[in-house]
Amino acid sequence: MKDRIIISIWADPTNYINLLFLINYLIKKKQKITLICKFIEHKEDFFYFIKKSKNLKVIELNQNGKIGFFYFLITKIVSFFKTRPKTVISINFISLFFSRFLYNKNINWIYYNFDFDISKKLLLNNYIEKKIIKKVDCIFLPSKSRVKFYKKIFFRKNKIFPIYNCFSKSFKIQNYKLKKIDKKLKYKNYLVRLGSFYKHHYLKELALKTKFWKHDKYLVMAGKSYAGYFEEMIEFKKKNNLSKLILLKDISYKKWFILLNNAVAGFALYKAINVSHNLMGGTSQKLNNYIFAGIPSFINNNNDFIKFNNKFETSIIVQNSLGDLNRKINYLLQDKNYYRKKIKKNRSAFIGEFNFEKQIERVKNYILI
Repeated sequence: MKDRIIISIWADPTNYINLLFLINYLIKKKQKITLICKFIEHKEDFFYFIKKSKNLKVIELNQNGKIGFFYFLITKIVSFFKTRPKTVISINFISLFFSRFLYNKNINWIYYNFDFDISKKLLLNNYIEKKIIKKVDCIFLPSKSRVKFYKKIFFRKNKIFPIYNCFSKSFKIQNYKLKKIDKKLKYKNYLVRLGSFYKHHYLKELALKTKFWKHDKYLVMAGKSYAGYFEEMIEFKKKNNLSKLILLKDISYKKWFILLNNAVAGFALYKAINVSHNLMGGTSQKLNNYIFAGIPSFINNNNDFIKFNNKFETSIIVQNSLGDLNRKINYLLQDKNYYRKKIKKNRSAFIGEFNFEKQIERVKNYILI
């Protein structure tokens, strides 16, 4: 009889690469999985990562607000009593909160937190989390630095493990013609910034830098838009006459990975507004896209990124004001030996450390019990 696992997340799981690779891993290990999640907006992106299997049941919820929370709880309860799981994996706080109503000391309960913060608006959530995690068997967090910080803030000392947000060694990019995305694009004639269109990511500052580029490369920004920020960027481009900037909204993973695979370099820039943005070293999904693709990246001058880059040398540190960015881009493009060195360092980092197989190895015995 296959072991049964319930995974629940109050979000579209397609945005969490480690969760997708975890599901694939569990399918390969012949586990029977029920995934309870919010509506998956783009099914083709979900199945770009996930192999279809009779051992995976996906229950999507299309409701929001209090009604959505009610359906989330009821669905978890019904699934719990139908499947009688051996393991329950709660992704992020909301799932943890509702999972507490199903607590059973005979169930292996894992809390996987991708994104916590200690801002004032989350004081109540964090107080509740401190209480609930006393009953959780083990906790996964996206990096060693976040584990250290979490232990200090949430008073949990044991069975907390880092799992960096990494790609699997077996992940394959599907073929797609770059010209279909934009006719101006061709192999290695652009730098890329993949990720959400939203404030706090230096998008406007980065876009303005292209106005003073003295090389023939483009900058491609692509990803999902929040709060109308893509449209804001379109207006910003027009206002500042940014001819080297290409903006792409809500692209599929098929296009995303072709853009990634043909780029010169990437950007993983974060304004220091919360815990996550301050502790992105080695675990930023943007950064790990670039490591997987074997291309160098430009990252912030903060302690966590500096510590990461001192060890792995995959990236180029830039001032938080981006004042030195263009100079460092030019140096990367002009010095071929330096560029090749960075490519080699990224490939080495992926093979040696930042791959899903290496990450899951340290926690597999806590999942497959």
